[in-house]
Amino acid sequence: MINKSRLKFELKQWSTIVLAAFLSAFSMEVFLISSEIVVGGVSGIASILDILFATDNKWYFSAGVWILAIDIPIFIYCFVRYRRRFALKTTIYVVLFSAFLLILRITNLAEIMHTAINAQEDVNDKVMYAIIGGGLQGLCLPMMLSVNASTGGSDVVGLIMQQREKANSSESMRAILISNLIVVLCSAVAMFFFSNNNIDKALELAVYSVAALFVQEIVQETVFRGFSAAIELEITTDYPQEMAEELKKNLKHGISFVKIEGGYSHQIKTMVVCVINKRQLTRARRIIRQVDDKAFAYVESVREVIGKGFMNKEHELQEENVSQKKVQKLQKAQKARQQQTVETQNTVDNSTDKQS
Repeated sequence: MINKSRLKFELKQWSTIVLAAFLSAFSMEVFLISSEIVVGGVSGIASILDILFATDNKWYFSAGVWILAIDIPIFIYCFVRYRRRFALKTTIYVVLFSAFLLILRITNLAEIMHTAINAQEDVNDKVMYAIIGGGLQGLCLPMMLSVNASTGGSDVVGLIMQQREKANSSESMRAILISNLIVVLCSAVAMFFFSNNNIDKALELAVYSVAALFVQEIVQETVFRGFSAAIELEITTDYPQEMAEELKKNLKHGISFVKIEGGYSHQIKTMVVCVINKRQLTRARRIIRQVDDKAFAYVESVREVIGKGFMNKEHELQEENVSQKKVQKLQKAQKARQQQTVETQNTVDNSTDKQS
């Protein structure tokens, strides 16, 4: 019998992948490509190729086809280098992304929506499309990270950089941003040459593409850090043990004690320090008032927490890759021992036969 919780978990994972692929395709086809805006990475390369070559509704030169073609080497690398499940999810995302792009192009949804909202080719409309398109694009990577997968393209390049160069996440994100800006710059240059040296058109593409790219990065960073964002409580109380017990029991997070001295009274007291999720702040306030209504407490924002009890998808992904390598090494060692045992047994049997 299929475990219901497992079935629910798998359904949630694959639903997230489908939704992320659709959002990415919808934002790219309806808001970005139709406004001649690119956002960098493989999607950006596919977008500029679409803008330049997919004229007269040539769907076979559209972004959906280019993305699938460019990502094929990345699929192969993922299956060789990373966990098969990670590679499978990433591959399915890219295939769905390409399929949705093709469906939206064939159904001509972008033109239908533009007509419905009476879109005009002016600055205000392009600003709106850049913001909406970039924002929707920024949601997709955190969604994929939440199911331990990637959107392919430059995101996989960032993972490669982290593993080979031992770079931290900030350096990898910076490298991806720089590569995306390079794609935008190259797209503007290509637009200049393919539009009969129309500098205005090239500059327009560059300006709105950079704007969309930064909106994408802001949304992506905000949501991505939101997985592990937390707050720190520092509570000075006359009942530190009781406060710690109540916080641990109700919030399920660890507690630290810090000895402090009052600057006015010079009394030695114990400060209770606890890092909790933002959504637990209201409950924490209630606990503090119940235990000691004269307690002094303040809250500090914590940008990121890596550790038990807090979600950090990038860290979990790296741990899974390391665990998979360890399993593979153990399996190889076990096979080697079994083979050695068989060879030893065969040698003993041969010796016994000769003596007989």
